[in-house]
Formats: sequence, structure tokens, C-alpha cells
Amino acid sequence: MYQSIYRKGLIWWIAAAMIMSAYASLWVSPKEASAATIYETRFMDLYNQIKNPANGYFSPEGIPYHAVETLMSEAPDYGHMTTSEAYSYWLWLETLYGHYTGDWTKLDAAWASMEKYIIPINEGDGVEEQPTMNNYNPNSPATYASEHPFPDQYPSLLSGAVPPGTDPLDAELKATYGNNQTYLMHWLVDVDNWYGFGNTLNPSHTATYVNTFQRGEEESVWEAITHPSQDNKTFGKPNEGFMSLFTKESQAPAAQWKYTNATDADARAVQVIYWAKQLGYNNTAVLNKAKKMGDFLRYGMYDKYFQQAGSASDGTPSAGTGKNASFNLLSWYTAWGGGLGSGGNWAWRIGASHAHQAYQNPVAAYALGTTAGGLAPASATGQADWNASLTRQLEFYNWLLSAEGAIGGGATNSWGGSYAAYPSGVSTFYNLAYQQAPVYTDPDSNEWFGFQAWPLERVAELYYILASSGDISSTNFQMAKNVITKWVDWSMDYTFVNAKPVTQEFGPDDDDYYVDTNGQRVLGGANPSIATTPAQGEFYIPGKLLWSGQPNTWTNFASFPGNSNYHATTVNPSQDVGVLGSYIKALIFFAAGTKAESGSYTTLGDQAKTLADSLLGAAWNFNDGIGIAKDEERGDYHRYFEKEIYFPTGWSGTYGMGNAIPGTGGIASDPARGGNGVYISYPELRPKITQDPKWSYLTNLYNTSWNPTTEKWDNGTPTFKYHRFWSQVDIATAYAEFDRLIGSSTPSVPSIPVGLTATAGNAQASLSWSASAGATSYNVKRATTSGGPYTTVATGVTATGYADTGLSNGTTYYYVVSAANAVGESANSSQVSATPSVPTIPPAPTGLTATAGNAQVALSWTASAGATSYTVKRATTSGGPYTNVA
Repeated sequence: MYQSIYRKGLIWWIAAAMIMSAYASLWVSPKEASAATIYETRFMDLYNQIKNPANGYFSPEGIPYHAVETLMSEAPDYGHMTTSEAYSYWLWLETLYGHYTGDWTKLDAAWASMEKYIIPINEGDGVEEQPTMNNYNPNSPATYASEHPFPDQYPSLLSGAVPPGTDPLDAELKATYGNNQTYLMHWLVDVDNWYGFGNTLNPSHTATYVNTFQRGEEESVWEAITHPSQDNKTFGKPNEGFMSLFTKESQAPAAQWKYTNATDADARAVQVIYWAKQLGYNNTAVLNKAKKMGDFLRYGMYDKYFQQAGSASDGTPSAGTGKNASFNLLSWYTAWGGGLGSGGNWAWRIGASHAHQAYQNPVAAYALGTTAGGLAPASATGQADWNASLTRQLEFYNWLLSAEGAIGGGATNSWGGSYAAYPSGVSTFYNLAYQQAPVYTDPDSNEWFGFQAWPLERVAELYYILASSGDISSTNFQMAKNVITKWVDWSMDYTFVNAKPVTQEFGPDDDDYYVDTNGQRVLGGANPSIATTPAQGEFYIPGKLLWSGQPNTWTNFASFPGNSNYHATTVNPSQDVGVLGSYIKALIFFAAGTKAESGSYTTLGDQAKTLADSLLGAAWNFNDGIGIAKDEERGDYHRYFEKEIYFPTGWSGTYGMGNAIPGTGGIASDPARGGNGVYISYPELRPKITQDPKWSYLTNLYNTSWNPTTEKWDNGTPTFKYHRFWSQVDIATAYAEFDRLIGSSTPSVPSIPVGLTATAGNAQASLSWSASAGATSYNVKRATTSGGPYTTVATGVTATGYADTGLSNGTTYYYVVSAANAVGESANSSQVSATPSVPTIPPAPTGLTATAGNAQVALSWTASAGATSYTVKRATTSGGPYTNVA
């Protein structure tokens, strides 16, 4: 459907002039004073909605919640938690705000909050949150414990069966920064101490460090046990805390602190500070902290137990020395911890053995690894390590590029999490084994289209950065261009505006397959022809990917044959607003990159630009005054009520909410999964969830609609509207980036009016609504039947209100409003109703009392039903006559 045309053979001096012009435009900052474009206005509108305290995005301590809403279960298992992801997006929001306003103090404040509440260091308050890290021995980083497929197979024995390699970074980082306290974010925080564990090391903070996933690739959020990251054994099993759920020792586990970072979030923070610097940000203190974060983030490149990369292919890993345990890729996490209390003079550190394509960030690698990037770490080898990582990450993307253009899963250095021998015939990348779904499999970690849009947006950024700098011949540029061009071409085949793709279920898997114009399901291939139906004002992007085959073993970019037998089937069209924002930014940076490379948009670049503009126009239709959001059907929410959380036999204790766990409601675990304990449900672990304002809605629907036999929602699927912090920032910054990189948008119909209200009066109804971006007038429509058909009763209304008169009292009228401009008319707003009536005279007030004072009398009375005002009358003779005095 979309074909890319590459411009070749340009005379060198014309190309040079174009490149220099594009390069100069990359660094313009702050935004020059001019009339605000529609997309600048929309960014600022969303910025103000996110920052408006009444909308509930931030906690009393000023921490961004994962979401405004609370009843939700995804990576965070409660909406008012926060993540390192949310903090990194907050930086992004303030960076674009600084670009438009020149006010960088809000970016400073966001970093300061991040350092205070989610980077567990002594940030100057005198509280040590890594109190024993100085006892860490880099020659013995941690004790080995095998990973297992199911939570039922935990705790895992701390056996030491695989001796760890040596940590090559610790001495260098100590020499550079004076200590080895890890300057990275812990990934998960209980913002309001909802779980009740409390912040042990810094009790002045309400926000509390917690963790969840610890028990293998099959442990979903429905099976995880949220627990404190500072475990002094106050909660959990007596004298063991929660540690004995995860690891087994020959004695009672010691009290300890332990933190885990998500490498993609810290890399995003560096990526954002790179852009802030290009846009005029010059706070040296924060710039240096971003460099320091990048320095410590190198731990995310290392194998979990510092085993040599690829050495375990035959099942016999070799301990690493120097830097041969580094993959030069961002693996899923790094973790570190140590003792609490007396005898706690010890510490440990691990990396991770699994690298997922979704966590790679070539922009961060460029910023930290090149002189042009401007954020080279202060350590002796940090810049060189990141420069090597930049090339390795781009190779990784090319290795995982499917025949269709989607990007596959990743690779591991520890098959099965236990350094088992690689299966025969498995593809490899620098001796790491291919994994279709690295890290977790419930659901598979590479199904979600968000794990395409997030990382490929970064590749698009790098393509634009390199093209704008004049680097259009290097291997790094060619690798970035190859991946992003093919990915954009594929993704646009499955993206629609003002139309809905036709889908159909085939077989028992419940997935909705796209259907072509001949009624056949689309299983992949190049440029499919998808059947559609009209859907004015709507958008659809890919939702889920199904995978088959595997990539060819990697050699190098120049000789790699591609992956003709590695396929992605796209299913389940989505209206995920958060993913939409990231996807739009990928299209924007790609389009801008084609222009920077060749002086004008390529055919594919122009199509990407046009599609991005159309998607931004459609997204604004769903701004509800809190943000841009759409209703989501959550078919997986039946799992709130099912017993899936495993506790081993003999384990019992107290949870932070005060309840006994596992309690008395457990059922016997499935022996086929390797355990001999019990399962409990989500609310049995977290009883406070039943106090959530949406719990009764969900419970009632589960009781009346969920069919456990067919595993279907027979009478309606749970539907929620979520305002996730990262989601709102992603779509807000998409408007800003289009404005910054592309320019003014193509004229489009205005957004749908929101906030419509109707107030009934005597033979009339008064309407009001919020202004719609791009509207020059409004049309008012009325019906006497809910849902219409509507009759237009007023056109060309320029105000955001209208009085509809001459109505019949006692009749209910239904109203919608649309917005219009020179391009056309929006879809109708949500419906409201009003029933005019003759006003009745209120009864006389009762309970009148008078209290004399100095030259005055104070009156009071009981309110009269229906009264809107009162008239006070006075006389000097009992019984009147009275004179109105108020």
C-alpha cells in the first residue's frame, strides 16, 4: 500500500546545503515568538489538563500517579501507584513545555521529585536509602538462584551452583562519583502507602518502595504478590518477611533492602534530557545527573550473574571477567540490595540475562556514547561502552526485523533462566539465543503493539538526528533507516482514520483477524488490502501481533540475508490512545528524517506526515476535559475473582493491609505447575480493593455476565475509561512534536464539542458546552426521542451556549451539538436532555427569628423548597404596611 521512494544521485553540494539547513533547524530553541498553531494550543491545553490539581494526576506529595483512576491491574496493580516510566514521561512533558515557554524550572522540579521519591539515594536529606552498598564486593556480586517457569516452583534455592563473574564497573564508578550508590530509579512506588507497608528507611515520605514480579516468566500481574522493597520483616511470615516466598536459604533470611530498575525508563530519562539540551536547557547540575544515570545504567547491559555472553549455549556457563559479560544491549532490569539492621553489613548486585527489543534506546546510546550526543558520562569507559551499545542495538533491530516489517522479541544468555543448553536449531545473535517472548509469557511479551511503537519511535528519532547532522552514509544510519522505513511501511497498512477495518474471528483463539476485500483473513505479507467501513472521527491502529518462525542467525549488517521465514500476523485493531501518541511521534520523526536526508519528503515520508496529522485530528475528538481517553473493554478482569496467587505449604503471615495471608479461603494449587500450596484471589490478598468506587460495578457485572463455562462475558464486558499519566503525556507531546518538526497542520474539521449541559426552564432549555479546537461555529440539534433522529434548530452559533425557546412544558427534549469550520462539521457531541416546566411559587418561609443588636436586627429563617431568592420587608407597625428593604 505504501511504497518508499529513495532519492539518489544528488549533486553533493546541493545535498550538503540541504543537510546543513536541516541540521540547523534541529537546534532552534526556545520556540520563536509567533501566533500559536493549533497543535501548540492543543499541547498546552493537554499540559494544563495534566497539571490541573482537580484532575487528579498528582499525589499530595507531588508524585505522578500511574493513572487518575484506581481500579486497574496491569504492570502496576493499582492505579495510584507510580512507576519509573511515569517519571520519565513527566520529564518529557516538561521538556516540551520548556521549549514553548522558555521556562525550564518545571523540568528542574520534575527531576528533583524523581531524585527525592524514586531514585533511592541520600539526595541531601541525610537519609541513606542504600545504607550498606559500600559493603558490596564486586568479585562476588550475588548468590545464584535458578529461575523457574511457574510461581508454584518458588521459592528458588540460593544454591550458588553457578559462581558469579566479576563486576567490572564498581571500582570505576566509585572512583568517578566517590561511592557506588546506584543512581537509577526503582521501578515501582506505592504513592499513598495504600498497601500499608510504610517507608522503613525514610518514614517522612508517604511514598513507599514496593515490588511485584519475582517468580518466573509465567507470573502475570494476577499472580504476583506486591511486597515492600525495604523488608525489615514487620510484615510477611514471622522472622522471614516476604523473602522466603522468592528465595530459599538454609536459615531465616536477613532483613534487607532491594531495588530493581526498568532499564527502558532510565534510558528514556536520558533520551529526554538529550532533547531538552538541544532545545535550550542548560542546567549543568541536571545534565550531569543524566550522565551519571547513564553511567550506572550500564549495569543493565550485563548478564544476571555476570556470566560470559554466549558461554552457556552448551549448558555450562563461564564466569565473566572484564566486560565479556556485557551484551551491549539493554536487558530487562538491573537490581541491587543489602542488609538492614544489625549484621546487615553486606550488599549484592545483579543484571538480567534477557534482552527485549522494546527496551532498547539508541537515542540514549547516541547521547551518552558520542561527542555529538553531548551527554558523555564522566567515567573512564562510559562513553565507549555506550558507543558500542549504539551499534549493537541497531544490529539487534535489524536481526529481529520480520518479513512484514514488525520487530520480533529478543534474546537470552540464560535459557530457561537456568543457563540450560540452547535448543537445537535456535537462532543466535552474538551467541545469545532467540526468544519470541523474552521475560514473560502471560501474555507473551511481544504481542502488544505498544512494544513496537515505543522502541521504534526511538529509532525514528535517531534516523532524524543522524540525517539532520549530515550522517547519511554511516552503517549506523543505514541500519536505522532500514528498520524504520520497513516498520513504518508495515504499520501504516494496518492504521485507519475515519474508517474501521473489517475483522472476523477464525477459530477458538478469540483474536479478530483483519479481512481483505475478498473476505479472506490477512495473515501477513506485503501491502495487504484491508476491507473497511466508514467510522467518522475514529481511528484504529494495530493492537496485537502473532509470531511464527525465527530470524536467521546474525552475521553482520552487510551480509545479513533478512528474514523471509520470520513472520508477524497483525490482529485486533486498537484504539489505545497512549500507544497512539508514541506511534504518531514515530511517524513524525520518520517523515522529518526523510526530509532532512534528501531535502524533501519521500513518498513514504509524506504519507507518514499526512497520517500523523489525521491521527492527531481524530484523537482530539476524545478530549473529555481531563485528557484524551476512550472507553476500554477489559475482558481479562474476570481474573480479579479467580484464585491464582500461589503460596507454598506452610507459609503464612500478615499483609500490609492487616489481613492474614494466605488466610482461610485458599484452594489447593495445581500439582502440574510444580507446587504443593494454595491459591488465593486478588481481593483476598488486597482486601482494600473492595472499597474502590468501581468495585461494585465490576462485581455485579462479573456475577451477571461472566460465563465460566464459555469464558465469555455474555451480558456486557467490563468497560473503563482510564487516564494513564504516560498515555496523556505521549499524546500531548505528539501534538508538540508535529508542530516542532513538521509545522502547521493540514486544515481539518474541528473536534467534537465536550462538556455539553442542558438546564430546563419555563418553555425553554439553556445549553452550554466547552469550546472545540478549530471551531468557528456550532450547530444545535434536538430530538424528542433519545438517540434521535435530531432536527437542527440553530446553525452558525458562535457562542458556546444557546437558549432554545418556545418549547412545550412537560416534554423531554434531547440535544446534541456539533462544531463546524470552513473544512466541515464534526461528529455530534454526547447527548443531554432537559424537561421544561412551569415554575411553581415556593411556600412561605418558616421559622423566622429576629435578634436585636446595636442599631441593627439580624434575621434568620428556614429555606423554602424551590426558592432561588428571598425578599425582606420591614414595618414600624404590627401587620404593616411593609416596605421592601432587601
